[in-house]
Amino acid sequence: MTTYILKRIVSMVPVLLLVSVVIFSLIHLTPGDPVVAMLGEEATPQARDNLRRQLGLDQPLPVQYATWLVKVVSGDLGRSIRTNQPVAQAIVERLPVTVQLAVLALIFGLVIAIPAGVIAATRRGSIADIGSTVLCLLGVSMPNFLLAVFLVYVFSLTLRWLPPIGYTSPLTDLGANLKGMIMPAITLGAFAAAATARLTRSTLLEVLNQDYIRTGFAKGLTETAVIRKHAMKNAMIPVVTVVGLQLGNLLGSAIVTETIFALPGIGRLVVDSIYQRDFPLVQGVVLYLALIFLVVNLLVDLIYAYLDPRIRYG
Repeated sequence: MTTYILKRIVSMVPVLLLVSVVIFSLIHLTPGDPVVAMLGEEATPQARDNLRRQLGLDQPLPVQYATWLVKVVSGDLGRSIRTNQPVAQAIVERLPVTVQLAVLALIFGLVIAIPAGVIAATRRGSIADIGSTVLCLLGVSMPNFLLAVFLVYVFSLTLRWLPPIGYTSPLTDLGANLKGMIMPAITLGAFAAAATARLTRSTLLEVLNQDYIRTGFAKGLTETAVIRKHAMKNAMIPVVTVVGLQLGNLLGSAIVTETIFALPGIGRLVVDSIYQRDFPLVQGVVLYLALIFLVVNLLVDLIYAYLDPRIRYG
């Protein structure tokens, strides 16, 4: 297992390098000049050249990339062109909001998805199964920005139960923090809940048709015991894969949700940085998210070994 973990960690390096090359190329190929964005249209050409030289933007792109990569390897993600704040510090300040949002969305998705999938699979063809299928299709097909508008209209403008936008730190007021995060978490987690519920239903149905499940019933075990002790563990293997990937997707998909609900997380940081052509900040955030995604995938593979002892890693 230790050898496998080390191999996976080493294999993450070329992936991160590829991500860094792609994001560096895309950011620098997009139209616009960060120097103009910083100094304005009224700045003289000499002032622009001086700032461009100071930031290293007058160098060829391969030289800029090599310089940036050497700093990243040493732990320096650079400084924001706009605020001169270290990129790592900006990420650390915004990351807790995004992580809280992603975790709450994932919890919401699992609390809804697993029971709904189990009930739909064990009560196949019933009203509960049909209702679960309809809600899953609605959750998968509805865009999250449309769901956000609907939630704001119902719970903020009509019922006045929840604040429409804004963020309160949990260290300041935990109750206000949770009230402000309910609608963003539902908005972000609706798709994950629907997709996980459908997958749970289909995989559990497949497992329930296996011979060892029929043997369990023939031995006189109750339905609850058969499902809990024998069926769920095998049915959860593909679900764990999807849930792990969803956590990475939730961190990346938080951009739209944070923008709609005015949450000061990584998503809004990326959007603001793109508008202001803040290259170092965009590159640092994307690289950081890619690293999180890879670490989550590694954890998913390790959970595999626990759920299915037949899996052996060299």
